[in-house]
Amino acid sequence: MVTRARLFVSAGPDQDPARELLGRALVELPVNVGWVIKRTPDVDSVAETHLFVLLLGNDIWAPVGLELWWARRTEKPVLAYRADVLRTPAGQAFLQANFWLDWTRFHSFAELRRAFLIDISRFLVVHAERYGLTLVEAESLRGFTANLDKARVAAVPVEAGGAGGGGVIFAPGKDEPVGARLVGES
Repeated sequence: MVTRARLFVSAGPDQDPARELLGRALVELPVNVGWVIKRTPDVDSVAETHLFVLLLGNDIWAPVGLELWWARRTEKPVLAYRADVLRTPAGQAFLQANFWLDWTRFHSFAELRRAFLIDISRFLVVHAERYGLTLVEAESLRGFTANLDKARVAAVPVEAGGAGGGGVIFAPGKDEPVGARLVGES
């Protein structure tokens, strides 16, 4: 059964612009996949997610540690990104305690965006059947990833707009129930 991709983004308030960037980056993907993005300290939301994304800035904030613990306990795949900044002692301790994660370092929002889009594209290709991707769409994602691998990192402006606050991104053609019509459509 085709399902929307459920993404949980765990980060402290210092990473709100980065969280916003990730929410907006999803619409750049060359495939129509419906997304449910959560960012609430409700462990049930972590348990229901398909992919757990962790953003670490200079400090660790509650409840990020609990959310990561719950993601591990429920065996969720984890994409971990850490800003290349000086950390507080608590941030350093968190990083050391979670050395086992495959941390991706980023110096800028452009590097974070690029790494995230590559990772999320690969995730979708691996789970293509779950999300109803066709062979053509999977190949499109592979090409998109290859271009991102080769692309030069450019500056990415981040403006507040709500994409990082959680929500749903609909996939036209996949999210409408059979026989559905837009309001005003005859």
